[in-house]
Amino acid sequence: MTPQETAVTLNLIPGLGPVRIMRLMRAFASPELVLEAPAAMLAAVPGIGPELARCISSWKSIVNPHRELELAAGAGVSVTTLFDGNYPESLRELPDPPVVLYSRGSWTPADSERSIAVVGSRMATHYGRFCAKTISHDLAETGVTVISGLARGVDTEAHTGALDAGGRTIAVIGAGLNKLYPRENSGLARRIADGHGAVVSELPMDMPPSRTTFPMRNRIVSGWSRATLVVEAPARSGALITARMAGEQGRDVFCVPGPVNRHSSDGCHALIRDGAILATSAADILQDMKWQAPEAGLPLFSPSSGSTAADNVPITREEEEVLHAIRQGFNTIDSLCSSLGQPAHAVTGSLARLQIAGRVTPDSGGYFSIN
Repeated sequence: MTPQETAVTLNLIPGLGPVRIMRLMRAFASPELVLEAPAAMLAAVPGIGPELARCISSWKSIVNPHRELELAAGAGVSVTTLFDGNYPESLRELPDPPVVLYSRGSWTPADSERSIAVVGSRMATHYGRFCAKTISHDLAETGVTVISGLARGVDTEAHTGALDAGGRTIAVIGAGLNKLYPRENSGLARRIADGHGAVVSELPMDMPPSRTTFPMRNRIVSGWSRATLVVEAPARSGALITARMAGEQGRDVFCVPGPVNRHSSDGCHALIRDGAILATSAADILQDMKWQAPEAGLPLFSPSSGSTAADNVPITREEEEVLHAIRQGFNTIDSLCSSLGQPAHAVTGSLARLQIAGRVTPDSGGYFSIN
């Protein structure tokens, strides 16, 4: 078997993740010897045990690496292994590097040297989406590769911002490339792979997403990057797992602060309190990372010398009450009705007029945020 075939074989064996694969390769010196070893010797490796050892020693009746490689080739997917020269150097530094990387598109050495992970909530507010897209755009414009997970919300905006700037972006997904998730981002994935970066997974081609695959994906997102930016994250968020992994991997962690009365940024505020670096613009990150900043780097937010067009649109007393309630955190139709003591038709009417006036924006999950 070729080194590629042995790596794919190990990656296909159920229950044999990257941590155990690395232990086996340290114990047996090469992947070929792992596949040839008797079950008794395999079981002696810490974390393997007799059941998994029997599974590994009988791999020929369980997995078919040749079919997997044919499946990848038929889908136009490249297969890169830990033993290949073009494997990302930043991932080699991990204690549990992915043994196999399936990819559409391509990456470059610069993607490891000058890159940042941008992560945050799937249920991002208008504020979070705006921050993710703007900062990613400005970073990509200076040659920084934006790496994220192709998820809804912040991830989607991060990839889009980088693409809109004509920059590079890498999407690491928590499923096999034949099971792209979420499906509504298939167009975004094609746009990335079409000369602007790569869509990547360590998982076999037909593996669907699950609760365990996303944390696995997160370590690649943070490990591939030189720093991680958390844009918007509640107290319980997968983005916080990525931030923790980045810290454990020796990477810097940046956080965008949010409104203090919105739980959507509780996780970011906790990270800042615990030592993460506060960032309000791409210029903050470029300066801290000692990357060349743009000549006219402007802050993401600056004091306004006058009111916006939306502020000049007159609103009724009822609409002002709705705005006040949203500021207090009552940002769904049900909670607004309860807070204001008004029926749904009255609240939805006010919300519709406020949207037309540009004062509020509907967010995913049925939430509303103030512009």
